[in-house]
Amino acid sequence: MKILRIIEKKKILQSAELLVNAKYAIALTGAGISTESGIPDFRGEGGIWEKYKPEIYGNIEAFLRNPAKFWELAQKVAPTLFKAKPNPGHYALAELENLDIIKAVITQNIDELHQAAGSVIVYEVHGNINRFSCLGCKASYSKDQVLKKMKKGKSETPTCDFCGAPLKPSVVLFGEDLPRFELFQSKALSQKADVMLIAGSSLEVAPICDLPLYVLQDKGKLIIVNDQPTHLDNKADVVINHKTGTILPLILEEVKKLMFERNENNVKS
Repeated sequence: MKILRIIEKKKILQSAELLVNAKYAIALTGAGISTESGIPDFRGEGGIWEKYKPEIYGNIEAFLRNPAKFWELAQKVAPTLFKAKPNPGHYALAELENLDIIKAVITQNIDELHQAAGSVIVYEVHGNINRFSCLGCKASYSKDQVLKKMKKGKSETPTCDFCGAPLKPSVVLFGEDLPRFELFQSKALSQKADVMLIAGSSLEVAPICDLPLYVLQDKGKLIIVNDQPTHLDNKADVVINHKTGTILPLILEEVKKLMFERNENNVKS
């Protein structure tokens, strides 16, 4: 166990060095960073999609046929999502952005916890649970407006006040395309990045799982922090199989030390 800790400490320092020396570092985050805030995993073992079949509850065609099924699931899952708070991993990434070490966060998560922690440049490639739109007239609704509708309980499915069509969260369902702007920006950032910090992603969901490949194409570096192995571990410069909420703050701490040392050296010279 002691040897493992020494190895992890070396990897944390190596990660910090890569980030500090990067010209353009970005982060890619997945469900693993949010599960530490109490949000259940959708795809993993024991996840929501094992209990609620996505072809019935999470598919866009099924939603259009019978939106009540989706909202049945939403009423069970949404309270946990809405109550969740950022954890140390989210705050560490926000501070790395504030220090100008990380230029942007690309996230597969729909919970807005990165923004709540203070991250500013965030691209949500799978949408957001806090914004809703009408499938008829495209009117937009806030989370609070939809919650009020659900509390009234007049209908199983929240509908638009103007045209009466069903409301849908801006979450990407199975069978839907990813939002074009966010996907374009994510690809462009990955092609530009010389270091990508991957936190809490299994790298199994297409097309986002391909983003690290753009970094590797131009001989960029990957840092993978995930509690389970990924298929790109053998291509990464650093792999730490541990909780993001534990490791990311430690990386941040080492980054601050290196930045302080660099500033001290600059003053002396």
